[in-house]
Amino acid sequence: MNDLAGERVSTWGEFQQRWAGARNFLMAGECVPFDFAMPALDRVVAELRADPDARITPGTKGARLQLDDMAAQFRAMPVEQALAGPFALAHFQLSRFDAPGKFLHGFKQQVLDPWQNALQAAGFTFERCYPIIFISGKGCATNYHMDLSHVLAWQVYGTKRFCGLQDPDRWAPREVRVNYKVAEFSRPAALTDADALCFDMRPGDVLWNALLTPHWVEAGEEVAMSINISHGGLRYRGELCLHERELVEHRAAHPELAPAGPTGRY
Repeated sequence: MNDLAGERVSTWGEFQQRWAGARNFLMAGECVPFDFAMPALDRVVAELRADPDARITPGTKGARLQLDDMAAQFRAMPVEQALAGPFALAHFQLSRFDAPGKFLHGFKQQVLDPWQNALQAAGFTFERCYPIIFISGKGCATNYHMDLSHVLAWQVYGTKRFCGLQDPDRWAPREVRVNYKVAEFSRPAALTDADALCFDMRPGDVLWNALLTPHWVEAGEEVAMSINISHGGLRYRGELCLHERELVEHRAAHPELAPAGPTGRY
């Protein structure tokens, strides 16, 4: 793991200083005020894939996001067989699974509420803050892209190599960020391993991924699952980070061109 000096934040004072930058970092200590006993992975996948809003794609490694739909094929297989092959499963509306008998029962009380309360106690406000699940088959990937949100990535099962960049603004300057289009965004051929800032995440590891910075995520030799908490309109003492402030201003001036923000909730 590239757990370099200065790349792990364990106090809210450190987080207040680092959250608005462009480089990713690991989180620990008081900055991870939650825990949750997740059921077995096959049960999680069975419940998620049965829901019509689950996004299931091939997970093929490449230079850009691959979002071809393979839900029908994945649902048709027994769970054990589906888990043995390539896939990438995501779900963006998790509150429906936080109910008696469902796999996320108690998640709001045990994870989301403690996290949001800790953020607010540290001087932060937000317009949205909700979880997303990402599950990748063995050796599968979420390819080079950017998120229109700050993301707290919590590794739950398996391992994932989460790669951002040492100098994100070099590869995604302001004009690229504020006009971001997923279909037009791909990993530059000139980008080398030396340009990457990668973290080998194991169960329990937590990482902060900065808004509108390029990154990609690759699963290891077993099925890997993470829960990502997405934040929008995140402010410390009333101030947005530079990247989000630029995006808000660009949306106001060019509503027909600028990317719309995510609309999820819990």
